[in-house]
Formats: sequence, structure tokens, C-alpha cells
Amino acid sequence: MRQKPRFNCNLTRQGPPCLCPDAGLGFCRCFRPLLRPERTTVSLPATDQSKTVLESLGEGIIAFSADRTAVVANSYASELIGWEGRVEGTDARALLEGLPDVLAIVERGLHDGMFVTHRDAVSLAPGVHQHLRVSTSSIDYGDESGVVLVVRDVSDVKRMEREIYQAEKMTALGRLAASVAHEVRNPLGAINLQLQLLEEDAHDMPDEEGARLLRRLNIANTEIKRLDRIVENFLRFSRAPKVRLERLSLNDIIRRVFDLVTPEAREQEVDLRLELGERLPDIEGDEGQLAQATLNITVNAFHAIPGSGVVTARTSADPDGVCLTIEDTGSGISEVDLDRVFEFYYTTKDEGTGLGLSIAQRIVYEHGGHIEVQSVQGEGTTFALYFPSITESESTVG
Repeated sequence: MRQKPRFNCNLTRQGPPCLCPDAGLGFCRCFRPLLRPERTTVSLPATDQSKTVLESLGEGIIAFSADRTAVVANSYASELIGWEGRVEGTDARALLEGLPDVLAIVERGLHDGMFVTHRDAVSLAPGVHQHLRVSTSSIDYGDESGVVLVVRDVSDVKRMEREIYQAEKMTALGRLAASVAHEVRNPLGAINLQLQLLEEDAHDMPDEEGARLLRRLNIANTEIKRLDRIVENFLRFSRAPKVRLERLSLNDIIRRVFDLVTPEAREQEVDLRLELGERLPDIEGDEGQLAQATLNITVNAFHAIPGSGVVTARTSADPDGVCLTIEDTGSGISEVDLDRVFEFYYTTKDEGTGLGLSIAQRIVYEHGGHIEVQSVQGEGTTFALYFPSITESESTVG
């Protein structure tokens, strides 16, 4: 009778893969410490069973020999590192050209026996802003030694972390805004009243002295108004308008916003294009606030275009609802700035306030959606807004 293979390893979704000889399949999911330099003696025949197990994993797996050559890999690894050809037999320096941090981790494992667990890296492939989490472990197969690299896409996790962090900052800023508005606006009102009284006194003074005083009062009035605008910006967050939900067509909202900005677009030589999906499901939202979010992103697109260009709005059905993308042919956003575009008061424009995108993001969150951004410097930027749609069962209730 054929003896069944013994599985001594702990099958789990965590940790890197090892080449466990007891598994009998070539690869298994055995959790073991990554920083220990112990080596496991295994063989690496590419059996159908081992390939099936490799392809079923939710992480990218690549095993490298001592000379940096990839000897075993699954197709998900190719997708994560952006490699279109055959991985096996390719040098690590070619495979990981767009991931210099990951290449350095692999080389440290091969040369120095230093291995890592759950180290974050960012893909530098053009047009891709992808967060990866990598782990490495050592292996021996026969007389050869090498490194196993495990790659996981954590872009969604990072996005959710940023959204939670942003929501916490919005809450904190709202509390701060209420305090600032109360403590600063009252003194500003008193100062403004005194400046008006001084202006009346200036008219009773001799012409030369009165004119000099009026010039100085004008400067003071200008600064008072600037401070008042700052306080007003704070108040926008401390007194966020209540969302009044109603059934809406996202196509109708984007049409109205584009009609509104058409004169400015014509003046800036920006071509507005609409590519709206047909039979788009309705959403539930506040028309005024959604129009404000769309307007903020559209105006931001205008400002990103040096000279003439194109701004395109597209709508489409999404598995979880509907999606609106606003794409421009502007100068793009650098990798450094991309993760910060939604931060309060963060702007790269000389006259920008850094509030437009923050407000847009907050409105999208309040409607149960989320917002994403992709950009390539010199080519343009795309904002994608996702909203839950009204299902047929919801529309017939009541």
C-alpha cells in the first residue's frame, strides 16, 4: 500500500514559504522564524503538484540561487514585480530593476545571510504606485544555497491606513477649528471695528496726514480680512454640513459641474471631454456636496495643466457601485507628493490653500465611498471616486 506523505508543518496563511521535505509537494506554507540563518535541505523538481500549490498561494514566490538566478516562481510574482517574460532563469537584477529596495534585500540574503520579515517597499514602475510587503528566508537544495522571496501587495491596506489616519486628523482639526474660531474671531471683530473708527478719524485730519493714515489702515484691513478667511476655512471643518441623502444620477452631477467650469476651461484653452456610462446605477447622496467634491477635483486638474490640455470625466459601473474618474494631461504629481495630496494645507501651488482635495476626500467618505489617485510626472493625473449604488431591492423599499 502506498504510504501517504506526512505533513509535519503547520499549514497557515502567514509567514514565508519553505521547501518542507515532509510535505511531499515541494512547497508548503510552513511558518518559521525568518531571521534565523538555519538552512533546509530540499530538492526543487518542478512537479505538477508543487506548481499547483505555488499558483494557489496569495503571495508572489520566487526562489533565487546563489548566483541571483531565479529557479522557481509563480505567476503572481510576475504580476507583482511587473515582469512579462519567463521568470525562471532570469537574473534578480533584471527582475527587480523597478524594485531596488527588494533587490537589496535579496542580495543581503544571498551574500550576508541577513533575512527580513514583513519589510515594506514601493514599486517604481512608471505609472504604478504599488505598496509591497516582502519577506525572505534561506534554503539549501542539494549542494546549492539560495533565498526565497515572498511578495505581497498591501496597497489596499496602505490606502485604508491613510484613510483612517486622515479621518482622525479631520476629527482633530474639527475640534481645533471650533476653539480657534471662538478665540480668534471675536478679537478680530473688535480690531476691525477700531480700524473703522480710525478711518473716520482720518477723514477729519489734514490731507497729508489723513492720506498717510488711510494707506496704513488699508494694509491693516487687508491683513484682517486674510485672517478672517483663515478662520473661515477652519470653520468649514468644525461645522461640516449635514449630508441630505436623495437618489441621484452621477452623470447629471458631472454634466452640471462641467457646464459650470466651461467658461474657465475655454479661457485656459482646456478641452473638456465627457465619456459617461449608459444605464449607470443611481447613487444616494447630497447633490450639493457631491458637486463640490467634483468641482474641487476638476479645478485642481485645470491648475495642473501648464497651457492647453485635456480634462476627461468618465463614469462606469463598478462591481460594488459606480466609479467616476477625472483625468488631466497636466504635469503630474511626484512620488513624494502622491501620498500627501489629501493632507490638510498641503499644496505645491504658489496660490493654493491645500484644502480642495481634503474637502473632496471628506465628502466622498461621508457618502460611503473612497477616492484613489494615480499620476505620472509629465503625463498627467487621474482621480477615481467610488460610490456605492442603490440596489433594486433598496429602490423598491417603501
